Amino acid sequence: MDSTWEKRLVKRYYDKLFKEYCIADMTQYKKCKIGLRWRTEKEVISGKGQFICGNRHCDEKHGLGSYEVNFSYVEAGEQKQALVKLVACKRCAEKLAYKRLKEKEKEKEEDPYGEKEIELKDRDKRKREHEESDDTSEDE
Repeated sequence: MDSTWEKRLVKRYYDKLFKEYCIADMTQYKKCKIGLRWRTEKEVISGKGQFICGNRHCDEKHGLGSYEVNFSYVEAGEQKQALVKLVACKRCAEKLAYKRLKEKEKEKEEDPYGEKEIELKDRDKRKREHEESDDTSEDE
């Protein structure tokens, strides 16, 4: 009985090694297309994707950050999704966030003085002041 439990525990740990971290193909990141796949046994042993940058074409070992990404895949004909870890160096992390960075740049070009942000802050301030005045009038 103990050996079956131990085997299940070992199998669960072994599966976790392969499916906790993923490898990314960022060759088409400018089109917002990043391919993800599970690590191979060789990659698990070498530390690729966990201790080495998870981008397929990068072997950086320093300055790594861990990112949680949504991995959508098909297994045994069934569509599945999992949140997995992607370890990336600074350069590859920028590729991962490319779309968001470009959107922020575009917003700054459209509103260079941050007027929209100032308007929103003023609106929120007026709203808070209004709510506070309502609270004090209710107390009286």
